[in-house]
Amino acid sequence: MASEFVILAVYVDVINLVGIPEKLQKAIEYLKKEFEMKDLGKTKLYLGLQIEHLADRIFIHQSAYTERVLKCFYIDKAHPLGTTMIVRSLKVNKDLFRPPEEDRNSLVPKYPISVQLVH
Repeated sequence: MASEFVILAVYVDVINLVGIPEKLQKAIEYLKKEFEMKDLGKTKLYLGLQIEHLADRIFIHQSAYTERVLKCFYIDKAHPLGTTMIVRSLKVNKDLFRPPEEDRNSLVPKYPISVQLVH
């Protein structure tokens, strides 16, 4: 047997209801008797989250916010560029980029590095 529930999420003057459809309808009818309110249908935007109701799932994203941030920093007109990703092994012996044991010192500079501070 499925649980029967209704969750009310209240933020200022907006109430979002989540639950089983039959119970949601009863809750809406009760709230309309007690308070002056409008049913605005399914939530599409809530606290900056865009909510899309699909046939078998709900998709939540922030693409409008992301676009605003990109425009703010003038990145909205940038051209995407694909780069290859180097995959490294977490096992030290299987890491293709690890120098062989005999070449361990090859990463040490041949000449000493000196730093001079200028005031």
